[in-house]
Amino acid sequence: MAHLVSELLELLSSIRFYEVKQEVRLVVGVKEEVKNLTRKLQSVKLEVADAERRWRHAQDKSAKEWLDEFEEICYGLDDVLDEWVTAILKSETESGYENPSKSKRKLKIHSSRFTCGQVSLRDGIASKIKKLNEKANGFFGGGKPDFEKSIQYSATAVDETSVCGREKEKDRIMKLLLGESTDQGGRSSDVISIVGIAGVGKTYLAELVYEEKSIKEEFNFKIWVSVSQSFAKIIAEKSDFQSVPNRFSSSYRVGLNDLLEETALAVFGKKFLLVLDDVQEIDSFMWDKYLKCYFEFGLPGSKVLITTRSDMVPVSMSNHTSLFPLHGITEDDCRSLFSHCAWFGNSSTESEGMVSIHNKIISGCKGLPFLVKALVSLLQVKISTEERQHVLDSKAWDQYKDKPGYPPLLLCYDDLPSKMKRCFTYCAVFSKDCMKLEQEYWINLWMAQGYLRATQIKEEELVGKDYFENLIARSFFQNAIKDGNSSTAAFKVHDLVHEFAQFLTENDCVNVEVSSHGVIGMVSSWDKVRHLKIEFSERNASFPVSFASLKNLRSLLVDYCKSDYPIVTGNQDDLLSRLTCLRALKLSHISSEEISDKIGKLIHLRYLDLSDNQHLKYLPEEIGELYNLQTLNLSGCCELRRLPYGLCRLINLRHLNNYHTDKLTFMPRGIERLTSLKSLYKFVVNCSYHSRELSSTLGDLQNLNYLRKYLEICGLGNSTDMISEARKAQLKKKKQLVTLKLSFVECRALIHDQDEEIIQALEPPPSLEHLEIEHYGGIKMKIPNWMMQLAKLSKICISKCRNCNNLPPLGKLPFLEYLEISDMRSLHKVGDEFLGIETNHKESEDKKKAFPKLKELRFSHMYAWDEWDAGIALEEEVMPCLLRLYIGFCNKLEALPTQLLQMTPLEELAVDDCRSLRGQNHWKVGVDWHYISRIPIIYFDGKRYVNYKCPACDLAFNFL
Repeated sequence: MAHLVSELLELLSSIRFYEVKQEVRLVVGVKEEVKNLTRKLQSVKLEVADAERRWRHAQDKSAKEWLDEFEEICYGLDDVLDEWVTAILKSETESGYENPSKSKRKLKIHSSRFTCGQVSLRDGIASKIKKLNEKANGFFGGGKPDFEKSIQYSATAVDETSVCGREKEKDRIMKLLLGESTDQGGRSSDVISIVGIAGVGKTYLAELVYEEKSIKEEFNFKIWVSVSQSFAKIIAEKSDFQSVPNRFSSSYRVGLNDLLEETALAVFGKKFLLVLDDVQEIDSFMWDKYLKCYFEFGLPGSKVLITTRSDMVPVSMSNHTSLFPLHGITEDDCRSLFSHCAWFGNSSTESEGMVSIHNKIISGCKGLPFLVKALVSLLQVKISTEERQHVLDSKAWDQYKDKPGYPPLLLCYDDLPSKMKRCFTYCAVFSKDCMKLEQEYWINLWMAQGYLRATQIKEEELVGKDYFENLIARSFFQNAIKDGNSSTAAFKVHDLVHEFAQFLTENDCVNVEVSSHGVIGMVSSWDKVRHLKIEFSERNASFPVSFASLKNLRSLLVDYCKSDYPIVTGNQDDLLSRLTCLRALKLSHISSEEISDKIGKLIHLRYLDLSDNQHLKYLPEEIGELYNLQTLNLSGCCELRRLPYGLCRLINLRHLNNYHTDKLTFMPRGIERLTSLKSLYKFVVNCSYHSRELSSTLGDLQNLNYLRKYLEICGLGNSTDMISEARKAQLKKKKQLVTLKLSFVECRALIHDQDEEIIQALEPPPSLEHLEIEHYGGIKMKIPNWMMQLAKLSKICISKCRNCNNLPPLGKLPFLEYLEISDMRSLHKVGDEFLGIETNHKESEDKKKAFPKLKELRFSHMYAWDEWDAGIALEEEVMPCLLRLYIGFCNKLEALPTQLLQMTPLEELAVDDCRSLRGQNHWKVGVDWHYISRIPIIYFDGKRYVNYKCPACDLAFNFL
């Protein structure tokens, strides 16, 4: 609550600022009301913090009642003040705005005075402020609450370190994993189940073993699956790959059934280790159907390692299960861990009295390593003995004896800065099954709720990233996945921490699953819920409560997990008319072709997610009235025809995700006004049959210099002035752009030679790492001048250039690591020009390199390609780093270049549906098998060969 008070004071201050700046005035007498509210909020800040502490630490019900009543006043005031600021913002935005889809009549609104309608709105806001002040007078009339003052602590980030006291357990697990299979037949896997309570270190112990050198040497195929939900659900939904070599990345997501099908191919003839982390429930039928039968392909000694809280899970899985109970570490080990984290393994110089206090605090962790680490963040700074004694004397230790882990977490939570507390507790709105979330998604939701405030040197997104790192350092978030820039890209919340967050928020943050049988989840009072996530598990399920009961909602996140949920227009009208306090709204997978125009009533809305609505065709113009909107997610709306013309009024819009909206044919006019945009996935250049008065041009990208990460430009090459427009776009100034896709118009009557000049004019920034080009219309393709200067460019994809009969000399690019060429139907030959080696290369004394860093090369759907002539001298270095080569659907290609196969360190070769490379019923004997037999992994038409002899003889060559 203290953080909410601070935010309200900021809003009240901004009201007075807007009054001066815009020469607008509140109704006579209300200005004094605002001053009175400001004074009251300033006077009660300390009391709010103490009331929260009293309730959390001592379960003082009077403090809770006081906080609830005060919270109602604060939220009401927040809505009213936000309404007032929005009215001023609307006045600024609509000044001079013209809707191009209607007449040329302009809405002229002078900043010095309101229109009649806005005067009425101003009077209504003034009335609400007066009523709130009267309510506040009654609330504060009883005097200040007599709560004990709390002491604030500071802390610094703590580095992750090894868990002490698990050496014996690790050794025992290692022996179980490295031992021989107990199966007489030698085909099925042994199962080892680590069983223990939340926070005891099951996952961490499994990770220690998983990364051990001897394990890596013993098992030549390892898979880690984070289950985190019932076994039945994960089959229908998704799993997270933590580590699958070669064919999967750490972020790849598939269903468990697909995982096992792929694994059945991959583990054949191999000794494998499969880790299933955090399994909550399973039955023998599931085991027999989806796991046991698949892993019969593995070699003897293959293992399955499970972590679970339930000792019933291993009983259900296999007769060969080794149960491994994991208990808390000893107090000596807890003290060693504390010392290791706090002083990085050095000796402590603290007094005996301080050490005694530490030991007593550590004993409250009940042997859970996770909590010891959390407490280190609280005690890291050398604060006084009195302050640490105060931590030890906290009533929380006795108050929550029946909730192991809560006292340390509560003490650490109290130490968080007030704004960070709200960011942490917001995670309670998600179920623990969904707690692996991308950082950007989370930050956008935090912004929508007003939890992030920009500073003079940092924007909201950077403040949010700082909060992330801080919460990870304090052990509230964990298992962070790092992106390419070594910053946190995603996070996971420990089960115990998630339960603690739900305890803190009570009815404030709620997540429920709704089926045809009712609600799965406890909600004691719907009208007190502020943030709600609903997951519909069945199509015929209905909303669990009337929208009227949810009038105080600030977040509504709706998902349907199996297919589209039929929220018809009538339901939308009711929902959008009643839930007018919403800051964040997600309506995914709804079977509706349009969104109700009532969405314009959600004036407080900052976050709108309409993703994956595959039937959605139109958005109402009323979306242009959401002046506070920061994030609009339309990804996966594959039938969406156009964006609303009023989009240009959303001057606060920061993220427009229109990925996979392939039927968009233009961007509405005025896009250049959205100078706050940081994410714009697709910019569609106006097609010829749209009026220029209705659409933006490519040059309108000029001022959108904060665009970052991904940008796709569609519709290139459809007008004669495209080159000048491309220069105006000034892509080079978008310094945070990482991926750029340039897509030309596919169906053009003539081949346009200007395509080359357009690419040259669209020079990207030096930050570019990934470039895609498709539907290039020219006959010849050259490397643009700027491409050689991109030191970070590591990935290029060229596709559907169906008139092009050559490949540019991409071998000259010094930093290229991945190259994909596909669907070039006029290309007949790939030769030395592709490598970028000049004909007079022998005159140079230096040994030349073509594709010096290329690791993966892919050719597919090259239907006219019949010759690959590498015709190069053996002294040249060609693709010295190439590890993976894929050739697919190239029916006329008769041979692979033997010199290339000889000179590259290939680890994987895959050939799919290339008819000329094989005979009538099998692969040709003369495909130089003695050159490729050294390659460890070979796929032909999806079959993986595990012995490296000529596959013409089925007896001599085994395959899956």
